[in-house]
Amino acid sequence: MVRKYYGAFISLLFLLGCGPTIRFNYDPSIDFKTLKTWAWVEQDEYREGGRGNRRNQRSLAERPLIEKRIEIIIQRELISMGYQKVSIAEAQFLIRQYARYKQVPVETRTRMSSNYWGWGWGWPGPGIGGSISTVRRDTYEQGTIMIQIIDAKTNEPIWEAEAVNALSDVQNPDEADAQIMRAIKGALAKLPR
Repeated sequence: MVRKYYGAFISLLFLLGCGPTIRFNYDPSIDFKTLKTWAWVEQDEYREGGRGNRRNQRSLAERPLIEKRIEIIIQRELISMGYQKVSIAEAQFLIRQYARYKQVPVETRTRMSSNYWGWGWGWPGPGIGGSISTVRRDTYEQGTIMIQIIDAKTNEPIWEAEAVNALSDVQNPDEADAQIMRAIKGALAKLPR
């Protein structure tokens, strides 16, 4: 029984142990050094897949405590980086953040075999052997943090990052804080300064 789940457990540990993968992009024509003030932008109209794609999507309010943790940590990190939070009217850039969840398939193959080499009918040669293979298909929930910076004047995105696996397999509040902090620090480190 232990062998049956051992492969799946090891695969899942490998996937989750890698930590978040940070992907980012930005507008190279923007001088990010001039940006000093920021404000939050409303989150309600944005879902996984962008605007208007509401079919088979989770609402952002489904996990409000995780959303709140993400917001608090982003705010703390931006302030520690020297950015000042102001009203939307005074902000040079706006921040939008949300979490996205999806089920990711994991397939684990286990093979056990035994071969016997021995004497058969008076001469050396192959004996009796056997092999058993099993395939276990499972899924895990992959949680991604999305952060977007928008130019307050043009209302166009100028920087975006996603921390893939940042919210995967979160079991308790302390673990959530640690994973979210690591992901957000990694993402904001990619912000041109």
